[in-house]
Amino acid sequence: FFDEMGGMFGSMMGMKKPWTKAIIDAGFPKVSEERLAPLIAYLEFCLKQVVANNELGGIMQLLNGEFLMPAPGGDPIRNPDVLPTGRNMHALDPSAIPTAAAVEVSEDVVRKLLEKLKDENDGMYPESIAFTLWGTDNIKTYGESLAQVLALVGVRPVPDSLGRVNKVELIPLEELGRPRIDVVVSCSGVFRDLFINQMNLMDRGIKMAAEADEPLEMNFVRKHALEQAEELGVSLREASCRVFSNSAGSYSANVGLAIENGGWEDESQLQEQFL
Repeated sequence: FFDEMGGMFGSMMGMKKPWTKAIIDAGFPKVSEERLAPLIAYLEFCLKQVVANNELGGIMQLLNGEFLMPAPGGDPIRNPDVLPTGRNMHALDPSAIPTAAAVEVSEDVVRKLLEKLKDENDGMYPESIAFTLWGTDNIKTYGESLAQVLALVGVRPVPDSLGRVNKVELIPLEELGRPRIDVVVSCSGVFRDLFINQMNLMDRGIKMAAEADEPLEMNFVRKHALEQAEELGVSLREASCRVFSNSAGSYSANVGLAIENGGWEDESQLQEQFL
């Protein structure tokens, strides 16, 4: 009550809110308190969620056999719904990534990356880019690095009515405005375990790009796949395989396993194992 009365009195006297004054002092004199109000209210809500620590309370509920409300995990900056803590945390629905927000962020990242590489290469686009996809990274970002791979190839993930991403489509070159960049993707063991369907989506999208009847100077995926198909004597579809991981149940590069088993004589063998 007193805060509201103080705010009303301050407004009548022409006084600025503390945060408005801080923003003006930071060099933004045209800030509007009215337009800023919803953002400040939301930030206050987030602050209350951050300090609402119910870790011990949640543990006691579980020990008493009581129901504990579920909540998503992840980065509170990307998804404030992960707060407050002390609830029954779960990761995410693997079939729902990349999310629309992750796709939007990844498109901006890819655009800036290609602009930078183009400037460093006398105005030429890179023809191939290698990626390593990690499970925990894609959990925290809701599939941003996965979406970056699709964006480079010029493929758009298509969610269904429930938000599940089980389909991809080629972005027309006219809309893309640049060549399709070839990619080589190495997926960690955890990523393979959690996102096997997304690996299939990437593979499907890359093969769609390789099989698209487009000029080779605008489709580096097709250009390289055709070269490899001729060199190796395989079909275009086989030559366009770009998504790789360890076999099921295997993790990292197995260098540690080789060391434990003593099946090596010099470091070059371990280097070869890693590669």
